[in-house]
Amino acid sequence: MDSADDMILLAEVAETGSFTQAGLQVGMPKSTVSQRIAQLESRLGLRLLNRSTRHVSLTEAGQVYLDYCRRVRTEAMAAAIAMGNLREQPVGTLRITCPEVTAIHFMPGFLQSFAMAYPRISIELIATNRNLDLIKERIDFAFRVGAVTGQDLIVRRLSSIRRMLVAAPSYLEASPPLREPKDLLLHRCLIHDAQPEWVFIGGEMRHALRPPAAMKSDVISFLFQSAVAGGGIALLPAYVCEPALKFRGLIELLPAWEITPYEMMLAFPALKNPSRAQSAFRDHVAGFDFSALRGA
Repeated sequence: MDSADDMILLAEVAETGSFTQAGLQVGMPKSTVSQRIAQLESRLGLRLLNRSTRHVSLTEAGQVYLDYCRRVRTEAMAAAIAMGNLREQPVGTLRITCPEVTAIHFMPGFLQSFAMAYPRISIELIATNRNLDLIKERIDFAFRVGAVTGQDLIVRRLSSIRRMLVAAPSYLEASPPLREPKDLLLHRCLIHDAQPEWVFIGGEMRHALRPPAAMKSDVISFLFQSAVAGGGIALLPAYVCEPALKFRGLIELLPAWEITPYEMMLAFPALKNPSRAQSAFRDHVAGFDFSALRGA
């Protein structure tokens, strides 16, 4: 294994937070993964990982080095895809699940780029806010928000998802002033079932509020459309709001306050012999730029 392979291996360890999971990704025993990373640290003369009995995390030096490792991995995967395209294209059907809002606002462009690269692979997209049993439901890949648990699953972090507080100009014109988080208690708030508590951080100040729900739903697109219609204030993913913000259909509120982002994860069964279609999708995800989810 050369230095480039070691850099790719470090990227897998950093993103899975586990020598074991990284080993599953690359088909290598945990002990070998740990040894290769230790040798890499020795060559560099720097400690890249903090190790505990259950988890590994990046040191400051490791975080800097990870950016270079990801570039090497992206180039290696791009080269592998290019060579693979010289052979017969992968064929098959992939069953993919994701939240409803992701299906509407992100997946069309993402899946179109995949379809252009792999035109002989068909996609069955299951948009649901429920966490399906991937094995039982024969799901190849699941895009999920937040922590993902389950046996025999490989989990990759894809991106943070910036959130913002928004309302329509028509609502704000007829409502009390909103200068700080506690003022929300005087407003009509559009609440997502999974996030009844809204947390705002400004310097050393932290406000955790449970605004009374003028409307409540588990469908973010409904809350978004309700906000655009002037129904109240909503806490929504920034990438969903950006088109409406551009044309002043919505206005961002309390922008000086920090709101904890979501985390978008990809989960898929830990198969020893994935199909060529599954491998193609994993490669596409690894090389895709998910910065749109982070928002402006």
